[in-house]
Amino acid sequence: MDVVKAVETYITKLVSTPSAMKVLLLDTHTTPIVSLASTQSTLLSHQVYLTDRIDNKKRDRMSHMKCVCFLQPSEDSLDALSAELREPKYGEYYLYFSNILSKPAIERLADVDEFEVVREVQEYFADYAPLLPCLFSLNHIPTSEKPLYGSSPNVWDSPALERSVQGIMAVLLSLKKKPVIRYEKTSGMARKLASEVQQRIQVESTLFDFRLTQVAPLLLILDRRNDPVTPLLSQWTYQAMVHELLGIQNGRVNLSMVPDIRPELSEITLTTTTDPFFQAHYLATFGDLGTSLKNYVQSYQSRSLAQSPSSINSISDMKHFVEEYPEFRKLGGNVSKHVALVGELSRLVERDRLLDVGEVEQGLATSSGSDFKNVQAVVNNPLVPAWNKLRVVILYALRYQKTQTSNIAALINLLLSNGVSREEARLVYVFLNVAGSDQRQDDLFSTESLLAKGRSALKGLKGVENVYTQHTPHLSQTLENLFKGRLKDTAYPFLDGLGTNMGLQRPQDIIIFMIGGTTYEEARTVALLNQEAGNSSTGTRILLGGTCVHNSSSYVEMIRTAAEKFPASVYEPPPESATTAPSLNLNLGGVNTTEDVKVKTRTGALLTLISACIILAFTTMEFFDYRRVGVDTSIVVDRSRGQKLSVRLNVTFPHVPCYLLSLDIMDISGEQQRDISHNILKKRLTQTGVDMPAQRGNDLRNEFDKLAERRANDYCGSCYGGQEPPNGCCNSCEEVRQSYIDKGWSFGNPDGIEQCVEEGWSEKLKDQADEGCNLSGRIRVNKVIGSIQISPGRSYQTGSRTFQDLVPYLRDDGNPHDFSHTIHEFFFMADDEYNPGKAKIGKEMKQRMGISDNPLDGVEAKTTKATYMYQYFLKVVSTQFRTLEGKMINTHQYSSTQFERDLTKASEGENGQGVVTQHGVAGSPGAYFNFEISPILVVHSETRQSFAHFLTSTCAIVGGVLTVAALLDSILFATGRKLRKSDGSVKLM
Repeated sequence: MDVVKAVETYITKLVSTPSAMKVLLLDTHTTPIVSLASTQSTLLSHQVYLTDRIDNKKRDRMSHMKCVCFLQPSEDSLDALSAELREPKYGEYYLYFSNILSKPAIERLADVDEFEVVREVQEYFADYAPLLPCLFSLNHIPTSEKPLYGSSPNVWDSPALERSVQGIMAVLLSLKKKPVIRYEKTSGMARKLASEVQQRIQVESTLFDFRLTQVAPLLLILDRRNDPVTPLLSQWTYQAMVHELLGIQNGRVNLSMVPDIRPELSEITLTTTTDPFFQAHYLATFGDLGTSLKNYVQSYQSRSLAQSPSSINSISDMKHFVEEYPEFRKLGGNVSKHVALVGELSRLVERDRLLDVGEVEQGLATSSGSDFKNVQAVVNNPLVPAWNKLRVVILYALRYQKTQTSNIAALINLLLSNGVSREEARLVYVFLNVAGSDQRQDDLFSTESLLAKGRSALKGLKGVENVYTQHTPHLSQTLENLFKGRLKDTAYPFLDGLGTNMGLQRPQDIIIFMIGGTTYEEARTVALLNQEAGNSSTGTRILLGGTCVHNSSSYVEMIRTAAEKFPASVYEPPPESATTAPSLNLNLGGVNTTEDVKVKTRTGALLTLISACIILAFTTMEFFDYRRVGVDTSIVVDRSRGQKLSVRLNVTFPHVPCYLLSLDIMDISGEQQRDISHNILKKRLTQTGVDMPAQRGNDLRNEFDKLAERRANDYCGSCYGGQEPPNGCCNSCEEVRQSYIDKGWSFGNPDGIEQCVEEGWSEKLKDQADEGCNLSGRIRVNKVIGSIQISPGRSYQTGSRTFQDLVPYLRDDGNPHDFSHTIHEFFFMADDEYNPGKAKIGKEMKQRMGISDNPLDGVEAKTTKATYMYQYFLKVVSTQFRTLEGKMINTHQYSSTQFERDLTKASEGENGQGVVTQHGVAGSPGAYFNFEISPILVVHSETRQSFAHFLTSTCAIVGGVLTVAALLDSILFATGRKLRKSDGSVKLM
């Protein structure tokens, strides 16, 4: 009955199908189950390349992948799966559920599978966490939101009962066991659970059609309240000690709070299946563990010497080193983990004085008992934490509830005077009322019967191996009675008499379920019994499970939370308590405020003035906070469609004439805008960068108008082989140049063109060859991925490729050209910013939030090479401002990264560190602004606190200050009155 192997088999089967790359989707319940029963390497070996949660809404769509879902058939998981199937992200789905799937649930899944992507639906009964081969947990740690108990300690919370029934059913089905059921008679919860499990087995009889055995397996249902001592004790074996002091959550231990811990050890895995040292020593006592760890470290050191470079002398040594190195590194990590873990345990034992506390606890938990003075010494010790003091007093109260009531009352009063609050101290009464001697079925401390006292004396004569491990859980005695046929049917009856005369037969398979949680100390008992059975002929196998696995803090917290729903009498002393037992009703300490407020004192007047000043100051701050306008930022998906962006730019190129500059736009939709001149202004600049008065970049073209006046009206110029326009005539040099570009030719020799000679094109080009150009204006682009290209010469397209006429730019005319430039202004505009009012509000909001500056404004780029390429990659994010008046202003922000490239080095280049890079695409000189539109919309909304919030905060300030002042005044008044009385009594004497 190995639950780890059973669950591991299920996990292996479900990830083996289909035999292809797949995604594994889990829910909050099955995630720890898979992590306990499998490893990442195992999943990868079955081609599971991604593991995710089904409730993760941000998963990418991967239609080529297959998906395996392993989910609990709960309402939350079914809702998430339904949403997934309505919009499937993967090509095929294989659905596996950790428990029985109802027929309505199957019909529901069939209805939502409109795309018919589900290929398989199966039930793999792994609805529990396999912590050890002989230990499982339902991972139900009770909280106020998910309680275990109902309105009394004998009543189930309905969802908790259903969860426990499902967990036990999954265990039975995974192990293929159909048991007879026994339960603890005095526990109403055990009786209820046994009945529900039996009924569910009968309903699902086809699933339980297993081969009969000579002696039927036994399901024994126990109640934690019958043994409240075991989870309260300090633990002294490795696994139990780690859980008690640090906590083990589904095989993981959080060490982030450990002083000076290395980052890689802040969270460690601690399971017997993946850790050979832990597998060998998880049952070892703390004393034996130190010796074993020392040997482990020494073994690692010896292997370290064997792996050192000096020991590698031949090829075979190298081969051996390479083969052993991964295992060696894994061993080093494991050694570091256990050294850090044991070191922290030692530090906590020393800090909390656990050796002293543990010795007293063991005396209280065993037949030897513990002296009242020893308990007093622990409570009075200032070095012992208040939490440990409370546990010791609870143990003392549970043991001596009927015999030493006055001592219990004295210890509670001692707790109150030694740092334990009244809320904590009243837990002593809660434990006596919930799990006291009147509530327990068995004799837990061997103090009642003469036979029990004889057994205890005989055990004392044998001695104990370790003073800190004297205690044996009550479960050990229960199992001993069961093995010997002494477990009475009157105390542990079979359900509905199903097991008549079976109490005399020794079962071969025993499954124990502990309502309220089990412990690692009880799991150690079961593991040792299984080891003994494996070495004997009886072969009895035991499996232990519970709603959860407790340490002392989780157990006390469960009782504390449950008591909030119980009747108020649970906080009162039990009927047999001494008259000196304090009443812990959490009052104000007996101060008679009604009488005290009648007395006028100077202290009260001073406190009143101070309170008034504090109220005025806090109310003023609250008022300013109420009037302050804040900005809340949220991120949503940008759902706008078909919009355009405006780009405002102003760029200066000091070494490129205006007639050479061409502004082109291309985007992913296929739209191309070539040599844009609309809304674009080109200003000619001198060599010193001064604007040439009354000069614009298209002056060369304006000469055509003067020349046309001198030509005949029927003049039709030749296109010199270029692509003729519709009228068949090229009457200007510019038209001839355009026809060449349309043809895909380079326009390199204007001196051979009649129109260019008449217009003096070459002379004017030479005059402007040493000039610069300022390019400014506004362009409209589609709101898709695109590129704004400022390049030399006009671009043209041949086939599916785009070329640029670089001949005029690269011609050696004595005036070197390069694309050094200064970006004075570059930003994206929304249509709302054409409205002056909205533009002003948007500008003010940007300045207030510190986002008014554009990343490219003021950027300078310098080079001396003609064939140099500058690329800017822009990420445009839509932004929306919402004012208190309800106005919405749309704008844009962007981020920028820059890349520059020397084109003279062709497709390869070398950076400053000597790394050679290769470019897959050739480039051309120019400045390229490649923009990408983000699918995210950033919304900045102005907010202000409501008047109701201001009013509530003001009332809270006034009430809180006055209450604190009244408490201080009452304490000071009562103290002064007591001091005056004591002075008066001294004088009388």
